[in-house]
Amino acid sequence: MTQGSDFVSPRQVARAIGVSESSLKRWCDQGLIATTRTAGGHRKMAISEVLRYLRETNQKPVLPEILGLPSTSESADIGLVRSGPLLVEALMTGDEVLARQVVFDLFLAKHSLSEIFDTVIAVAFREIGVRWACQLAEVYQERRACEIAQHVLFDLRRVQQVHEGNKRAIGGTIEGDHYALSSAMAELVLRDTGFSTTSLGTSIPFASLIEAIRQTKPDLFWLSVSHIRDGIDFIAEFARMSQACHSTGTALAVGGRALTDELRSRMKYSAFCDTMQHLEAFATIIVAQRT
Repeated sequence: MTQGSDFVSPRQVARAIGVSESSLKRWCDQGLIATTRTAGGHRKMAISEVLRYLRETNQKPVLPEILGLPSTSESADIGLVRSGPLLVEALMTGDEVLARQVVFDLFLAKHSLSEIFDTVIAVAFREIGVRWACQLAEVYQERRACEIAQHVLFDLRRVQQVHEGNKRAIGGTIEGDHYALSSAMAELVLRDTGFSTTSLGTSIPFASLIEAIRQTKPDLFWLSVSHIRDGIDFIAEFARMSQACHSTGTALAVGGRALTDELRSRMKYSAFCDTMQHLEAFATIIVAQRT
C-alpha cells in the first residue's frame, strides 16, 4: 500500500478530528488507523490514512487546517449537483480557497474522484467555456480557472490513498495540446483503481509517446485529446500508436472533446471514455483481468 507522503503526529491528528490523544492511540493500537514509526520510535500517521478513516467513519475534521486541508465551507452538504454552480463562481472570481473547499467537502463526503470530476469539475469548465464563447468571460479567467483546478488536483493527489498493485499506466497529451486538466484527472482516477501511474505531461510528439510505450510496456496508456492540429495527420499517427500498444499488450484508453464521431470511426483503441467514470470502469476491468 502506498500512501501520501505527508505525515503528522498523533497529537496533531487528535486535535484535528476533535478527540483525545489517548483515544486516538487506542484506535491505532486496534489497527483502525495505520501508523509508521520514525527512526527514534515516534509514531507518525499519513494524512491520506487519516482521511481514509474519516471517510469510512463519516466524520469531518474539526480543525482541518492542522492536516493541511481547507476549512469546511458553509455549503458543505449541498451535494454533487449543487456544488457545480458554486465551483463555477469560485473559479470565475479566482477564489482558490472556496474552490478547494468545494472539492474537498465532496471528497470527505465519500464521493469518488471520478464522480467529482464528471459531475462538478467537468461541468464547471463546460459552463466557463459557454460563458467565454458568449463573451461573458475573459480568456484570463478561463486560464486562471485551469491553474486553480490544477492546484486542487495536486492537493488531492497529495492526500489520495492508493493501493498500488503491479499494473502500470502512463499517458498524456499529443503535440500542440497543452490542456493538462483532463490528463491530470485521468491519472488520479487510475491511481484510485490501483494502477501505478506516470504522467508524461502535455504536448508530446506522437513519436515520443510511441517510444515511451515501447520502452516501458505499460498495462494501460491513456491519451487525452483536447486539441488536434490536423485531423489527417492525427489519424495516421494514432494508427501507429495503436499498433505500438497492440505489440506491447497495452490497453489504449482515449477521450477528449477534440475527438469527433468522424475521427473516432477511423481510430482503433481499447476503450473510448466519454467520462472519468467510464475510464474508472474500464480500468477496474483491466485490473481484475490481469490480476
